[in-house]
Formats: sequence, structure tokens, C-alpha cells
Amino acid sequence: MESVEPEATASPFHDWNQRITAECYAPNAHARLLDAQGYLRALSNNYARMSFNFGPTLLDWLERYDVETYRAILQADRISQNRYHGHGSAMAQVYNHIIMPLASGRDKETEIRWGIHDFVHRFGRNPEGMWLAETAVDYETLELLAAHGILFTVLSPQQVERIRDPKTMQWTDVSSEMLDTTRPYRIRLASNRAITVFFYHAPLSRAVAFEGLLNNGADFAARLASGFTRGDDDGQIVNIATDGETYGHHHRFGEMALAYALEAIEHSPDVCLTNYGEYLAGHPAEWEADIRENTSWSCAHGIERWRSDCGCHTGLHPKWNQQWRQPLRDAMDGLRDAVVPLIDNAGRQWFKDPWAARNDYIEVLLSRDETHRQTFLHQHQAMALSEVERVQALALMELCRHMLLMYTSCGWFFDDIAGIEAVQVMKYAARAIELTNEVFGINLTASFTARLAQAVANETGDSGRRIFEEHVLPKQIDLARVAVHFSLIHVMSEDDRSGPETIYCYHVWQHHVRIWRSGAIVLKIGRVRVKSQLTLASQTFVFGALHLGDHNVSAGVRADMADDVVTAMEAQLGHAFDAAEFPEVLRLLDQWLQGRTYSLRHLFRDEQEAVMKHWVKQALFPTIEDNRQHYERHVPLMRFLKEIEEPIPQTFYDVAAVAIRANLEQALSQDPVRFDIIKRWIQEAKEWQIWREGEEVLDWVTRLIERLTRTVQVYAEDIKALEDLAQGVRLAYDLPMTVDLRFAQMAVFQLHQEAKTWHPALWHERMTELEKLLMIHADPQHID
Repeated sequence: MESVEPEATASPFHDWNQRITAECYAPNAHARLLDAQGYLRALSNNYARMSFNFGPTLLDWLERYDVETYRAILQADRISQNRYHGHGSAMAQVYNHIIMPLASGRDKETEIRWGIHDFVHRFGRNPEGMWLAETAVDYETLELLAAHGILFTVLSPQQVERIRDPKTMQWTDVSSEMLDTTRPYRIRLASNRAITVFFYHAPLSRAVAFEGLLNNGADFAARLASGFTRGDDDGQIVNIATDGETYGHHHRFGEMALAYALEAIEHSPDVCLTNYGEYLAGHPAEWEADIRENTSWSCAHGIERWRSDCGCHTGLHPKWNQQWRQPLRDAMDGLRDAVVPLIDNAGRQWFKDPWAARNDYIEVLLSRDETHRQTFLHQHQAMALSEVERVQALALMELCRHMLLMYTSCGWFFDDIAGIEAVQVMKYAARAIELTNEVFGINLTASFTARLAQAVANETGDSGRRIFEEHVLPKQIDLARVAVHFSLIHVMSEDDRSGPETIYCYHVWQHHVRIWRSGAIVLKIGRVRVKSQLTLASQTFVFGALHLGDHNVSAGVRADMADDVVTAMEAQLGHAFDAAEFPEVLRLLDQWLQGRTYSLRHLFRDEQEAVMKHWVKQALFPTIEDNRQHYERHVPLMRFLKEIEEPIPQTFYDVAAVAIRANLEQALSQDPVRFDIIKRWIQEAKEWQIWREGEEVLDWVTRLIERLTRTVQVYAEDIKALEDLAQGVRLAYDLPMTVDLRFAQMAVFQLHQEAKTWHPALWHERMTELEKLLMIHADPQHID
């Protein structure tokens, strides 16, 4: 529904979620274990053998964009329940990575409720533990965790204040170096409840994250085993805590080192693998501890990293300051403090208790269908709501959601307010401001930007206000912006369907459309209805769009036009178009639509990139064809010059590069695959050494291998599919760059696991050949 825009810094991937999934989350679901010769001997679902947590918003993204990895994560928890006597390895997390001590008590309550509810929805059980974002903690948070049935959490040893020996009942002040992290500790709370805390082994965790311990899986396992300190037989636990991205993203092949270490420990006679839930059930906390409030694992100054220039930063820009953090925090707090009284008072015209409604709104977030919306509203509405009131009530809940999202911790964690993380939390705030205006008729932009004006970006010197106005507000999406996007796209296409069409979290219908054509030039006028799938708000717009060819397109929308006005507009525009007075058509469009006309610059980024790639390709086509013809005509001359050792003009090489790359791209995208043609162009690329665009060619070949692999997955019994994949792998080995074959390797590995003896002999022969090519052990295993 809601989508992530392209993020250039994540290149060559679409966005950072996609990149880190490819580098970390997915590989850990199928981590490779190699034998001494480098052959794949086993795949390991690392999640099934260790405690782990995923944020609800990340799991929502994975469910929509990488369902295979998502299912592997859920399966890992089920497997771990069988392995660890009913205790699953998955831990819950507060909903959206908020710094809990900086949140209001009411927001803490919702974050925990939503985190638990999301966990139950996905994993099918109640969570035993909950991870706190950045391990940021205070006693109010622990009270709420315990009140909601959470048994334990994990903290840094630097967050302990003192401990009490159950035998002497004496309290002792301790430092992180003195703390014994091989036992759990019970935290007594003011409510007479208690919660257990596991303090992680800091030196080992630091070695994994920053000191290269993942360079060798055997060393990793040995160092973990060395963490046991006591000589008694009471049972000890060595636990580390690291960012999940450590294993594969921050440290390439870190998931393989982790898989090797887990396997080595599992086969050790002296130690065993466990998870927090199983260990706590067998070894209840006897020692007590008091925590240091308002502390975290990633800030030496407590929680100042998320509100002040405390000196903590990523290290990438040591001369930069973070004085922008306080104004950004003040802007968010000021927005929250202005909106909360509105919800308290005016919100009760729709809800009996707006805050109780917010706590239960997670039901709608997890399944945005009419049934869940109706159930939610029936339970919480103060009275029977009209259609307009339903829209306002749901908009209020979306306002509440964005007021939580705008506190996502990464907005303050990094080095500059101009970074994508800080800009993202400002986008959440912008949506909260927009919804406040829609629901309550109050515009809070001025007070919000006044606070942001106090923040200054390091590199550019721009104020937070300018960043907000230039990089946030233009990206805002409302019903009119969706209508503009739809109009721009459809005037350039031959598609005249009435709909509905889905654009992100909106449904769009067009109707009463009139079309004028003159060669490649097209004019469309009609109506378009846009409806939000989140708030159910809808509006109908009149649109006018003119495409003059290539990237020259102009479109606009207007909501307040009567039928007779539209008829007059169509008559004037149609007359000008029929007379081929296209500048006049543009002028009239602007006049009738009151200056609300837009160009390709206003398309949503994904579609904008696709459109521009199309027009660039069209523009380059004649040049590429000329180069192809020149190359075919002059390649004999090039070979003769080479044979007699005469210099070949650089222009000939340039022409060859353009022609061969174009032919290779075309050949690699054809279906069915013509390997003879592909081999020809690879050979000629080698002949003239034109691998300057190596990354581009690598991408084409990688996509071919993926396509062939997916064919094998779907048509596992098709011998031709196996043969084609084998040819594709041989092709990859023939390139002067390294092609990532992990996906093919894992797919063939899994096919081996599922292979039936009744397959014909030729099938087994081809499978054996493919396994040798992909360096898969003759008898591979799957470790869960």
C-alpha cells in the first residue's frame, strides 16, 4: 500500500530496505556453509537458532516485497519452538523504533500494545521478550512491559546501576566491566511487578560489530565459548547483542560466519545453543538489579543522541556538529503538544475515547479491509457516523499514527538534518500537519517550521525550514497530486481503461474522457476520481493533459468545475487543438485549470524514472542503430588492422562498444534464450576489450541467471530448464567479472532436497552437472 521512494544512496538497489534485505535479511534465512573445497554443503536458517527481532514496519515491508524471506523468518520461530521446548526465538519490538524514555506515557503504551499485537498477528503466539529501540530504557517503560505480560528485555551492561546477591541480600554498585552477564537479573518495579533483564556481553558484541570477529566463523565460535566465567554448575548464558545488519550488510558474508559458529557450538560437547525464553524458564532470575534510567546502548551520554549535540556520531564526518538535533526534537514535540489537546477534546465527537481507539487501531493497520474498519468504528465510535464523519475519524487515527512515526529514532541518530533519515521523519510530521488541517481545520506549518529554522545543516548550511520546504513539502501526496500523476501517465499511454487503478494507497477511476489526436500529439480531457484506501477520503477532479511527444507533457486538475464549465473548456481546447494551435492549447489549459498545471517533474519518482528511461531509449535508438551498422560494416577492417599490428582508431572502439553492448543487452533479455548469440557478443566484447560498462553487463547477466533460476523453480521437472540454467552459469563463468550465483545455488540446493527418485535418469544427470557447476556438495543438508 504505502511505498518507499527510490533512494539514490542505496544504488544499485531501489531503496535501503531492498538493499539490506538482499545483503542481510535474506542471506541469513539461507546462510551457506561450505566444505574445505568451497562446495556448498548445507544451508542454515540462522534465525531458527538464535534470539532475534524484526520491527513491525520492516516485517510489513518484507511481507509485501520479499514474501520468501518473510515466510522463512516466521518459519524460523516455529522451528525454534520445537528446538527450545516451546520457546520461540522471535522477540517483539516497540512498534516503530522510538526512543521510549523520550516518549510520553500514552505513546509508550501504544507503542508496546501495537508491537505486541503485530507480533501475535504474524507469529501466532504471545511474545515473551521485547526489544527496546537502541535499548533505551526508563522504569516507566519497564512497568508497561511487565503490565503487558512481557517477561524479559535485553540491555547493555553500561545500563546497570547496582545488583543484589540473593544470598547476602546486599546491594553492590557495579560498572559494566564488573557485571556478570552470564546470569539474568530481576528488576523489581514500583507496582510490585518484576521483569527480567539479560545484560549482553559487551566486549564480545563489540568484537563482532567493530573488530572483525566475523572474519572467521571458527574464531567467532571459540570467542563465544570463552565468555563463560564462573566455575559453578548453576548454568550460565553467554549472550551478545548486535544490529542484525551486522551479518551480511556491515560485514560481507557475516551470515556465513554466524552459521558456521552456530553449527560449531551446536556440535560442542561442553556448551549448547538456547534462546532467552528457554534459558529463563530453566534458570529464573535470582539476582536483582537496578537500572540507570534514560540510558541506551549507542550513546555514552544516555539518550542525548536523540535530542542534543552530545558528541555521539557515526564517525564519517568528525568535524560536523549535531546542534540541529534539539531544534528537530523541539519541532516534533511542539507539533505533538499542539495536536494532543485537539484529540483530547474535539476527537471525542467521533470516538468515545480517542486514545483507546488509537490503541486498537493496530487492528485496522494489520488488515485494511472494510470488515476490520467497520468492526473498529463500531467498537469505538461515539455515535453512528455519517460517511463524511467516518473519513474524519479514520483521518484522525492516521494522524495519530504519523505522530508516532515522526519520532522514529534514526531521524536523530545520523550526522545531519539533511540526511535521508531526518528528512523521512520530517515527511511523517508533514503528513501529521496535513491531517491536522484536514481533521481540525488548523494549520500548524508556521509554528513547526519556525522551530526547524533554528537547525542548520552541516554541508550546505541550509536551515531545517529550507530543507522542509524544498525536500519534504514538494514530496507530499494528496488526492490532487495523485490525480495529476494519473493524468500525466495516461495521456502518454494508449490505455483508456476506466479503472479502478491502484497508485500506492489510492484507487483511481477515470470517466467521461474525450480524446483528440494529431499524429503523436494527444489531448485528453475528462474526470478522475481518487480515493484513499487509508482514510476513505475521495474527490473527483476534472483533468486536462497534453502530450506533445517525448518528454513534453503538461497536465492539470481542478476540483470545482460544473458540467457546463467543463463543456465550455472542452469546446475551446478542442477547437485550438484541431487548428494545431498547440501553444494556445497550453495557454488555455493553464487558464481553465487556474495555473494548476504540471510536467513530468511532478510524477512520482518511480514512474518518472520509468518514463524517462523509455524516452531516453527512444532518443538513443537511431544512434545505436547507426553504430550497429557501422560496426558490422567496419569490423573486418578492425580485425585486419589488428592482424597487421596497425593502430585501430579510438572511434572504431567507441562504435564497437555501443554496438556490442546494445546487442548483448538485447540478446540477454530475449525469451527463449539464444545462447549462441549471447556467446558471440561476449566473445566480441572480449576481442575489443569493451568492458568499461562492466557493472551494466553484470546486471544484465545477473537478471538472466535469476530468470533461468525462477524457471527451474517453477518447472522443476523440465530437463530443458535445467540445461538452460547450466548454460547460463557457464556463461557467467566466462565473463571477466564475478557474477553473484548465490540465488541459483540456493535454488538448486533446495531442488536437490525435494528431488524424487522417480525422476528420469537424464534429469538426475543434468542435476548432477548443475550441482557441480554451482559447487554444491553431492549430499547437501538443510539446517534449521
